[in-house]
Amino acid sequence: MEVNWLAFAAAVVAQIVIAYMWFHPSVMGKIYAKSRGITVEELAPKNPAVTYGVTILLTILYTLFILSWVTGPGQDVAPDGHSYHTFQHGLVHAIIFLLMVLAPVLGTPAMFERKGWSWVLVQLGYWFVRTIAAAGILSMWR
Repeated sequence: MEVNWLAFAAAVVAQIVIAYMWFHPSVMGKIYAKSRGITVEELAPKNPAVTYGVTILLTILYTLFILSWVTGPGQDVAPDGHSYHTFQHGLVHAIIFLLMVLAPVLGTPAMFERKGWSWVLVQLGYWFVRTIAAAGILSMWR
């Protein structure tokens, strides 16, 4: 499998930008903080270098998974000539991932940990938008 490393880097950066914007107080940060019972100020990492370094590493790992999933075997051109090199193809993968992986993985512990619906929706929305961006970029820009 050939990898477009520029597309890979763009997918990683897009996810980090989405995270910054999503959890900004003027977008979902206030709702997220309230769902956790803390203030917006308490969302700031105690050790930014470690927090952001590990975040970048984990984003790279997540992007490798998305890359293999949307560009792996059978994801090139169908026998009827249909191309899977589209943003929509990545979107379909993101929808499947939301329903089959994210909802169970986030929803089940949320029930037992008595997290509110606002926490669940903020998290599901974030991971869905992030996955759309990564899968769309990697699928379209091969």
